Amino acid sequence: MEWKDGKPGMSKNNRSVRDYVKYGYRIVLGALFSRKVDQCGKLLRVCGNVTLSKVKRARFIIGDNVVLHRDTGFYLDSSDAVIEIGDHTFINRRTEIMCKKHVKIGRHCAISWDVSIMDTDYHHLEGTTSTKPTVIEDHVWIGNKSIILKGVTIGKGAIVAAGSVVSRDVPAHALVAGVPAKPIKENVSWSV
Repeated sequence: MEWKDGKPGMSKNNRSVRDYVKYGYRIVLGALFSRKVDQCGKLLRVCGNVTLSKVKRARFIIGDNVVLHRDTGFYLDSSDAVIEIGDHTFINRRTEIMCKKHVKIGRHCAISWDVSIMDTDYHHLEGTTSTKPTVIEDHVWIGNKSIILKGVTIGKGAIVAAGSVVSRDVPAHALVAGVPAKPIKENVSWSV
């Protein structure tokens, strides 16, 4: 198969990951995926299949230099749903975001693999609210297999340990862990 831009031809069977990156395949996937998005910044990198399921009038907004790894999923399940992802945020493999109202992820966040983020219970118990906005502020690190439940705000610079279930707000610069997640350390900082 010849590349249209004059790059050397490669069959599907002998392409390596390095070839895809070298010839800009990640950027091509990002450009194709960005057509499905309501608002998209520059340099979206999509590293494999990404699922986007949304109803009419739902909005999906992506900032600059966002990385979406393979098998991530975004589910906007009502016409009022809005998912926002800030600049320089990284979302790893098999992470899913379910939204009926509003899920906001800030800038410079690192979200590990197999994370679930939701703003809804997808069912209604009498006397409760089934949907509340979920906010992840800037520079938050969420460990693998964590679950972020509806109505939670995770403060700037916070860290969520792997396998945690976050059902309450997380203070800024706190490390939380457990089921349910509780603060175990304050004044933490992290870097990539």
